Amino acid sequence: ELQPSMGDVRPHGHLKLGRFTQHFVDVLDLEATPLEFFTKMYPSDAREDLRKYLGRFGVSGKMQVQKMDELSDGQKSRVVFAKLGRDVPHILLLDEPTNHLDMESIDALALAVNAYSGGLVLVSHDMRLISQVAKEIWICNDRTITRYKGDILNFKLDMRHQMGLEGEQVGKLRGDASVAKKSESKKKEADAKAAAAAAKQKRIQDAKKISVAPPLLQTPVATTTTNGSTWDADNTKPTPSSSGVNNLEPLGRALPTTAPASSSAPASSSSGGTKYIPMHLRNKKEGDADAPPKSSYVPPHLRNR
Repeated sequence: ELQPSMGDVRPHGHLKLGRFTQHFVDVLDLEATPLEFFTKMYPSDAREDLRKYLGRFGVSGKMQVQKMDELSDGQKSRVVFAKLGRDVPHILLLDEPTNHLDMESIDALALAVNAYSGGLVLVSHDMRLISQVAKEIWICNDRTITRYKGDILNFKLDMRHQMGLEGEQVGKLRGDASVAKKSESKKKEADAKAAAAAAKQKRIQDAKKISVAPPLLQTPVATTTTNGSTWDADNTKPTPSSSGVNNLEPLGRALPTTAPASSSAPASSSSGGTKYIPMHLRNKKEGDADAPPKSSYVPPHLRNR
């Protein structure tokens, strides 16, 4: 501890100071386990109570009976914080307490600092912790102390402008865990609502789509009446035919053409002596050339009879 160069320091006789320095391992017995260390420091406490107390700071299970020299720096920090809490100091002196702590531990430390009712001196460069515990900002410059009007975000932006750094930081500080979690959850909810609305709109549009076949284009056809007059394509005005008989030439051009009749089909005679032979009976009729002609047509299902 430093000694005053002038004057003297007279603390209260019952004053308890809690210190957390960057060399926090100096207060620990690295050859002992956390449980052995607390049993030695607080012999009046029951062993089970000490185990429960260490578990509240994340020192639980096998970690309690493992040598502290084998623990990580973050686990050692938890043991030191557990000792500070057990001592119940009136004033806390914390020098870079976030070293070797994960984000969850930093958030827990911020909650503990805000709930602490004693005196506190905190030295930290961790913006995640500062943004959650700093209520007022005082600037010491040119032998004067002035109160800064604004929060830590505005102060950081002003420092960037004074240093001539290009660009501005948009939004909250990245170290503010509570703000980051809320913004991320709100963004996910907004994205989910937008996706649901888009899917609903797409289903409505698909339901409204009805495939309709285009109307068939009708080719106008000129027709001829019985009195020899021909109607125009728009069926509005009859025009007299060039001849006195029915003019069927336009109608013939409009009608679809048919293939010429097969030469194998027999033509019916006007005399009525030769009858038409169906297609399915022609081969039989041609093979029986010498047979006398029958007077009437017999259906296939009655021929055997």
